[in-house]
Amino acid sequence: MNGLLKWLVLWLALYCVSCGSAARPANAYGNAADLMADMASIRDKISSFRITGRIDHFGVEHRIQGKVFLFAQLPSKLRVDLLSPFGSTLSVLTVNDGRFAMSDIRQDRYLEGPAEPCNIARLIRIPLPAQDVARILLGSTPIIDGAAQVTWSDKGYYRVTISDGDRIQRLDVGPDPEVLPLLRSKLEDSAGQVFDISFERWRPAKGIHVPHEIRIKMPRDDADLLVRYDDDGVELNIKMPADAWDHSFPDGAHVEHVTCD
Repeated sequence: MNGLLKWLVLWLALYCVSCGSAARPANAYGNAADLMADMASIRDKISSFRITGRIDHFGVEHRIQGKVFLFAQLPSKLRVDLLSPFGSTLSVLTVNDGRFAMSDIRQDRYLEGPAEPCNIARLIRIPLPAQDVARILLGSTPIIDGAAQVTWSDKGYYRVTISDGDRIQRLDVGPDPEVLPLLRSKLEDSAGQVFDISFERWRPAKGIHVPHEIRIKMPRDDADLLVRYDDDGVELNIKMPADAWDHSFPDGAHVEHVTCD
């Protein structure tokens, strides 16, 4: 057998191995409610976080790129600081128990109002409640109410399918019982895709795994956000300073009241 033929045989052998189905775990979940409850119990161990990383938004109308500092005290406090590649502050957004404030340094605009999804989207472009944003940043997802079923994919993950009228949500969940990493959450209705959220590079911080790369696509809202955390940029369950949620505007600034109406 000549060298080329040997390499061909080896390549075919490896190819066939890679095409094999992933074995179903011995104690695989047969009930979707149990799987989702265990996922929630793992994520609910996190009460606060401080995260550093980078953010890129690829929407047609709005391009956002830079270093980001993310803070949260679950469930109702959130802060996002966006910096330029040179380290200067571009924007600061805070949500404090239902109140929203934002300083857009680039545009010299100062906003305040209720913490409604449209206001949250003024910086991060994702029109979701602050508590949903915080949980997505930790590897969770908004979940619709509906009948849920779980199956095992031969690609090596659980597939949870939730149906509610014309809405169908699919969750792909890794099999590691200590982590149960959410790999993808996709929601569709009769008009098409509502959101598609993927999670990669799950790594531990204080013994709890969180994703270090998150992609959020909401095509109806021209939203396509990629968040990458620094390798050592995730701190969990830390005591946040009391003034972390304070948001003061410059003296004499014109402050606009903004709502979703």
